[in-house]
Amino acid sequence: MFVIPENLAPETYPMAWLVGTWRGYGVLGYPGIDDAAVICDLEISSDEQLPYLTVRSRWTIANEHPDEIDKELPGAPGVAQLSPDRVWAEATGYLRQSSEKEGDLEAMMATPDGRVSLYIGQINGPRMQLVSDAMIRCATGAEVSAAAIQVGLVESDMLFAYDMAAFGESMRSYCAGRLSRVQDEASESASQAAPEAEDVADADAREKAGEAQAKDED
Repeated sequence: MFVIPENLAPETYPMAWLVGTWRGYGVLGYPGIDDAAVICDLEISSDEQLPYLTVRSRWTIANEHPDEIDKELPGAPGVAQLSPDRVWAEATGYLRQSSEKEGDLEAMMATPDGRVSLYIGQINGPRMQLVSDAMIRCATGAEVSAAAIQVGLVESDMLFAYDMAAFGESMRSYCAGRLSRVQDEASESASQAAPEAEDVADADAREKAGEAQAKDED
């Protein structure tokens, strides 16, 4: 069961299911770009009840070819098939809900290849869609003229599809993948320790009850 993280601003509640650290795999390919399996790392966070989410993403090309992997696996076991080769893409940005209409989104993403992308879109339950509103690049930046991102929560995994129009090509699929939420180690340790603590508490309670009963009998 999904629980809204603590310290989220009310403006970010519709996006709460996105918050967390995610890791998984995907497959990319585009005219002029060889098909490749990628390791996908994504962190979406919110600090101090600010009315937006911070997004950090990294794609790492894997040594394995897409034909060598099982593409039907969930994110966690899927990425376990892969070994990293080299970093392919990174992005950092912000995602917020429009102040004019609930469910409308605005986003900004910057990439080290010299681009800043502005997006608008909608979020409806566990589904989010973003389309580029403006694409800005420096003189030597990659020639990407438009992009669209679809994200959905399916069986606790994040599924995504990224389409783009670039290098003179029309809008078409560039990358799609599946990510699993990374379990926080502290939370995992706490959850594992909780049953043990309960067992100890039960044993202590039984021992004290036995002592009390013995005193009563005396």
